[in-house]
Amino acid sequence: MPAKTEKQLRKEKVWSAVQTCCVKYEKCIFVNVDNVTSKQICIMRKALRAIDAQMVMGKNVSYMTRLLIKFY
Repeated sequence: MPAKTEKQLRKEKVWSAVQTCCVKYEKCIFVNVDNVTSKQICIMRKALRAIDAQMVMGKNVSYMTRLLIKFY
């Protein structure tokens, strides 16, 4: 079996974080954002931490959607 690439490991890490959030929280929201600065993301993450929420970020939303449909 060939070694996993860095991209595969990153996708598995994001998927694991999504699964953890789905178990830990009773509500999840998926949002697509474009043209957002890192400062805006930083502000959102800080606000979410204040209410014990978590932001999981990934680039390929269609990949996550297919996995969610398959496993949930």
